[in-house]
Amino acid sequence: MSEKTIISTVSAWELGEKFETTRASKNEALREARIAKLDGDLSENAPYQAAKEKFRTMGRIQRRITSEMNELIERGHTVVDPLSWVKEGQAQEVELGSVVELEQDGEPRLILVAGARDHHFPAEGNIVPVPYNSPLGKVLLQRRAGERIAAVINGSNSALGIIAVRWPTRDEIFHIWPTMRKGM
Repeated sequence: MSEKTIISTVSAWELGEKFETTRASKNEALREARIAKLDGDLSENAPYQAAKEKFRTMGRIQRRITSEMNELIERGHTVVDPLSWVKEGQAQEVELGSVVELEQDGEPRLILVAGARDHHFPAEGNIVPVPYNSPLGKVLLQRRAGERIAAVINGSNSALGIIAVRWPTRDEIFHIWPTMRKGM
């Protein structure tokens, strides 16, 4: 068995919520199709055709989410609270939960090495989560400030320079995942 996948609590919540929303949309489309079917000639019935297409689309999305959830269960997973990454002291090397100030091909970037499904652009702040198992995340793990790295990322040669490694603040975590404030 391969290594367990690490996901954040927020990603686990979002995956479950997306599954429930998709299931509700699929059931709604089925109800719409049944009502539209009462209007007769199905080949000329635009509401029926639209409801059937929505039903099929939601079914495909639901199957994809179910497959992803089954893979997490089969492979094994660990759920981590992003607030556990807020620590005292200085991070010594890049690891899960650390903030990396880096230069990538001459451009400054500020990233948080996050869980496997954390790949969104935050609404606030300038720290972008990058999954630890992404091409960039894999290259950065166990590296230290001051290191320069030549790497192939997504098929392109990249020059990386790690300027600093540190732990995130509580506010930075809330900027990346605003929904976590609601649970507080």
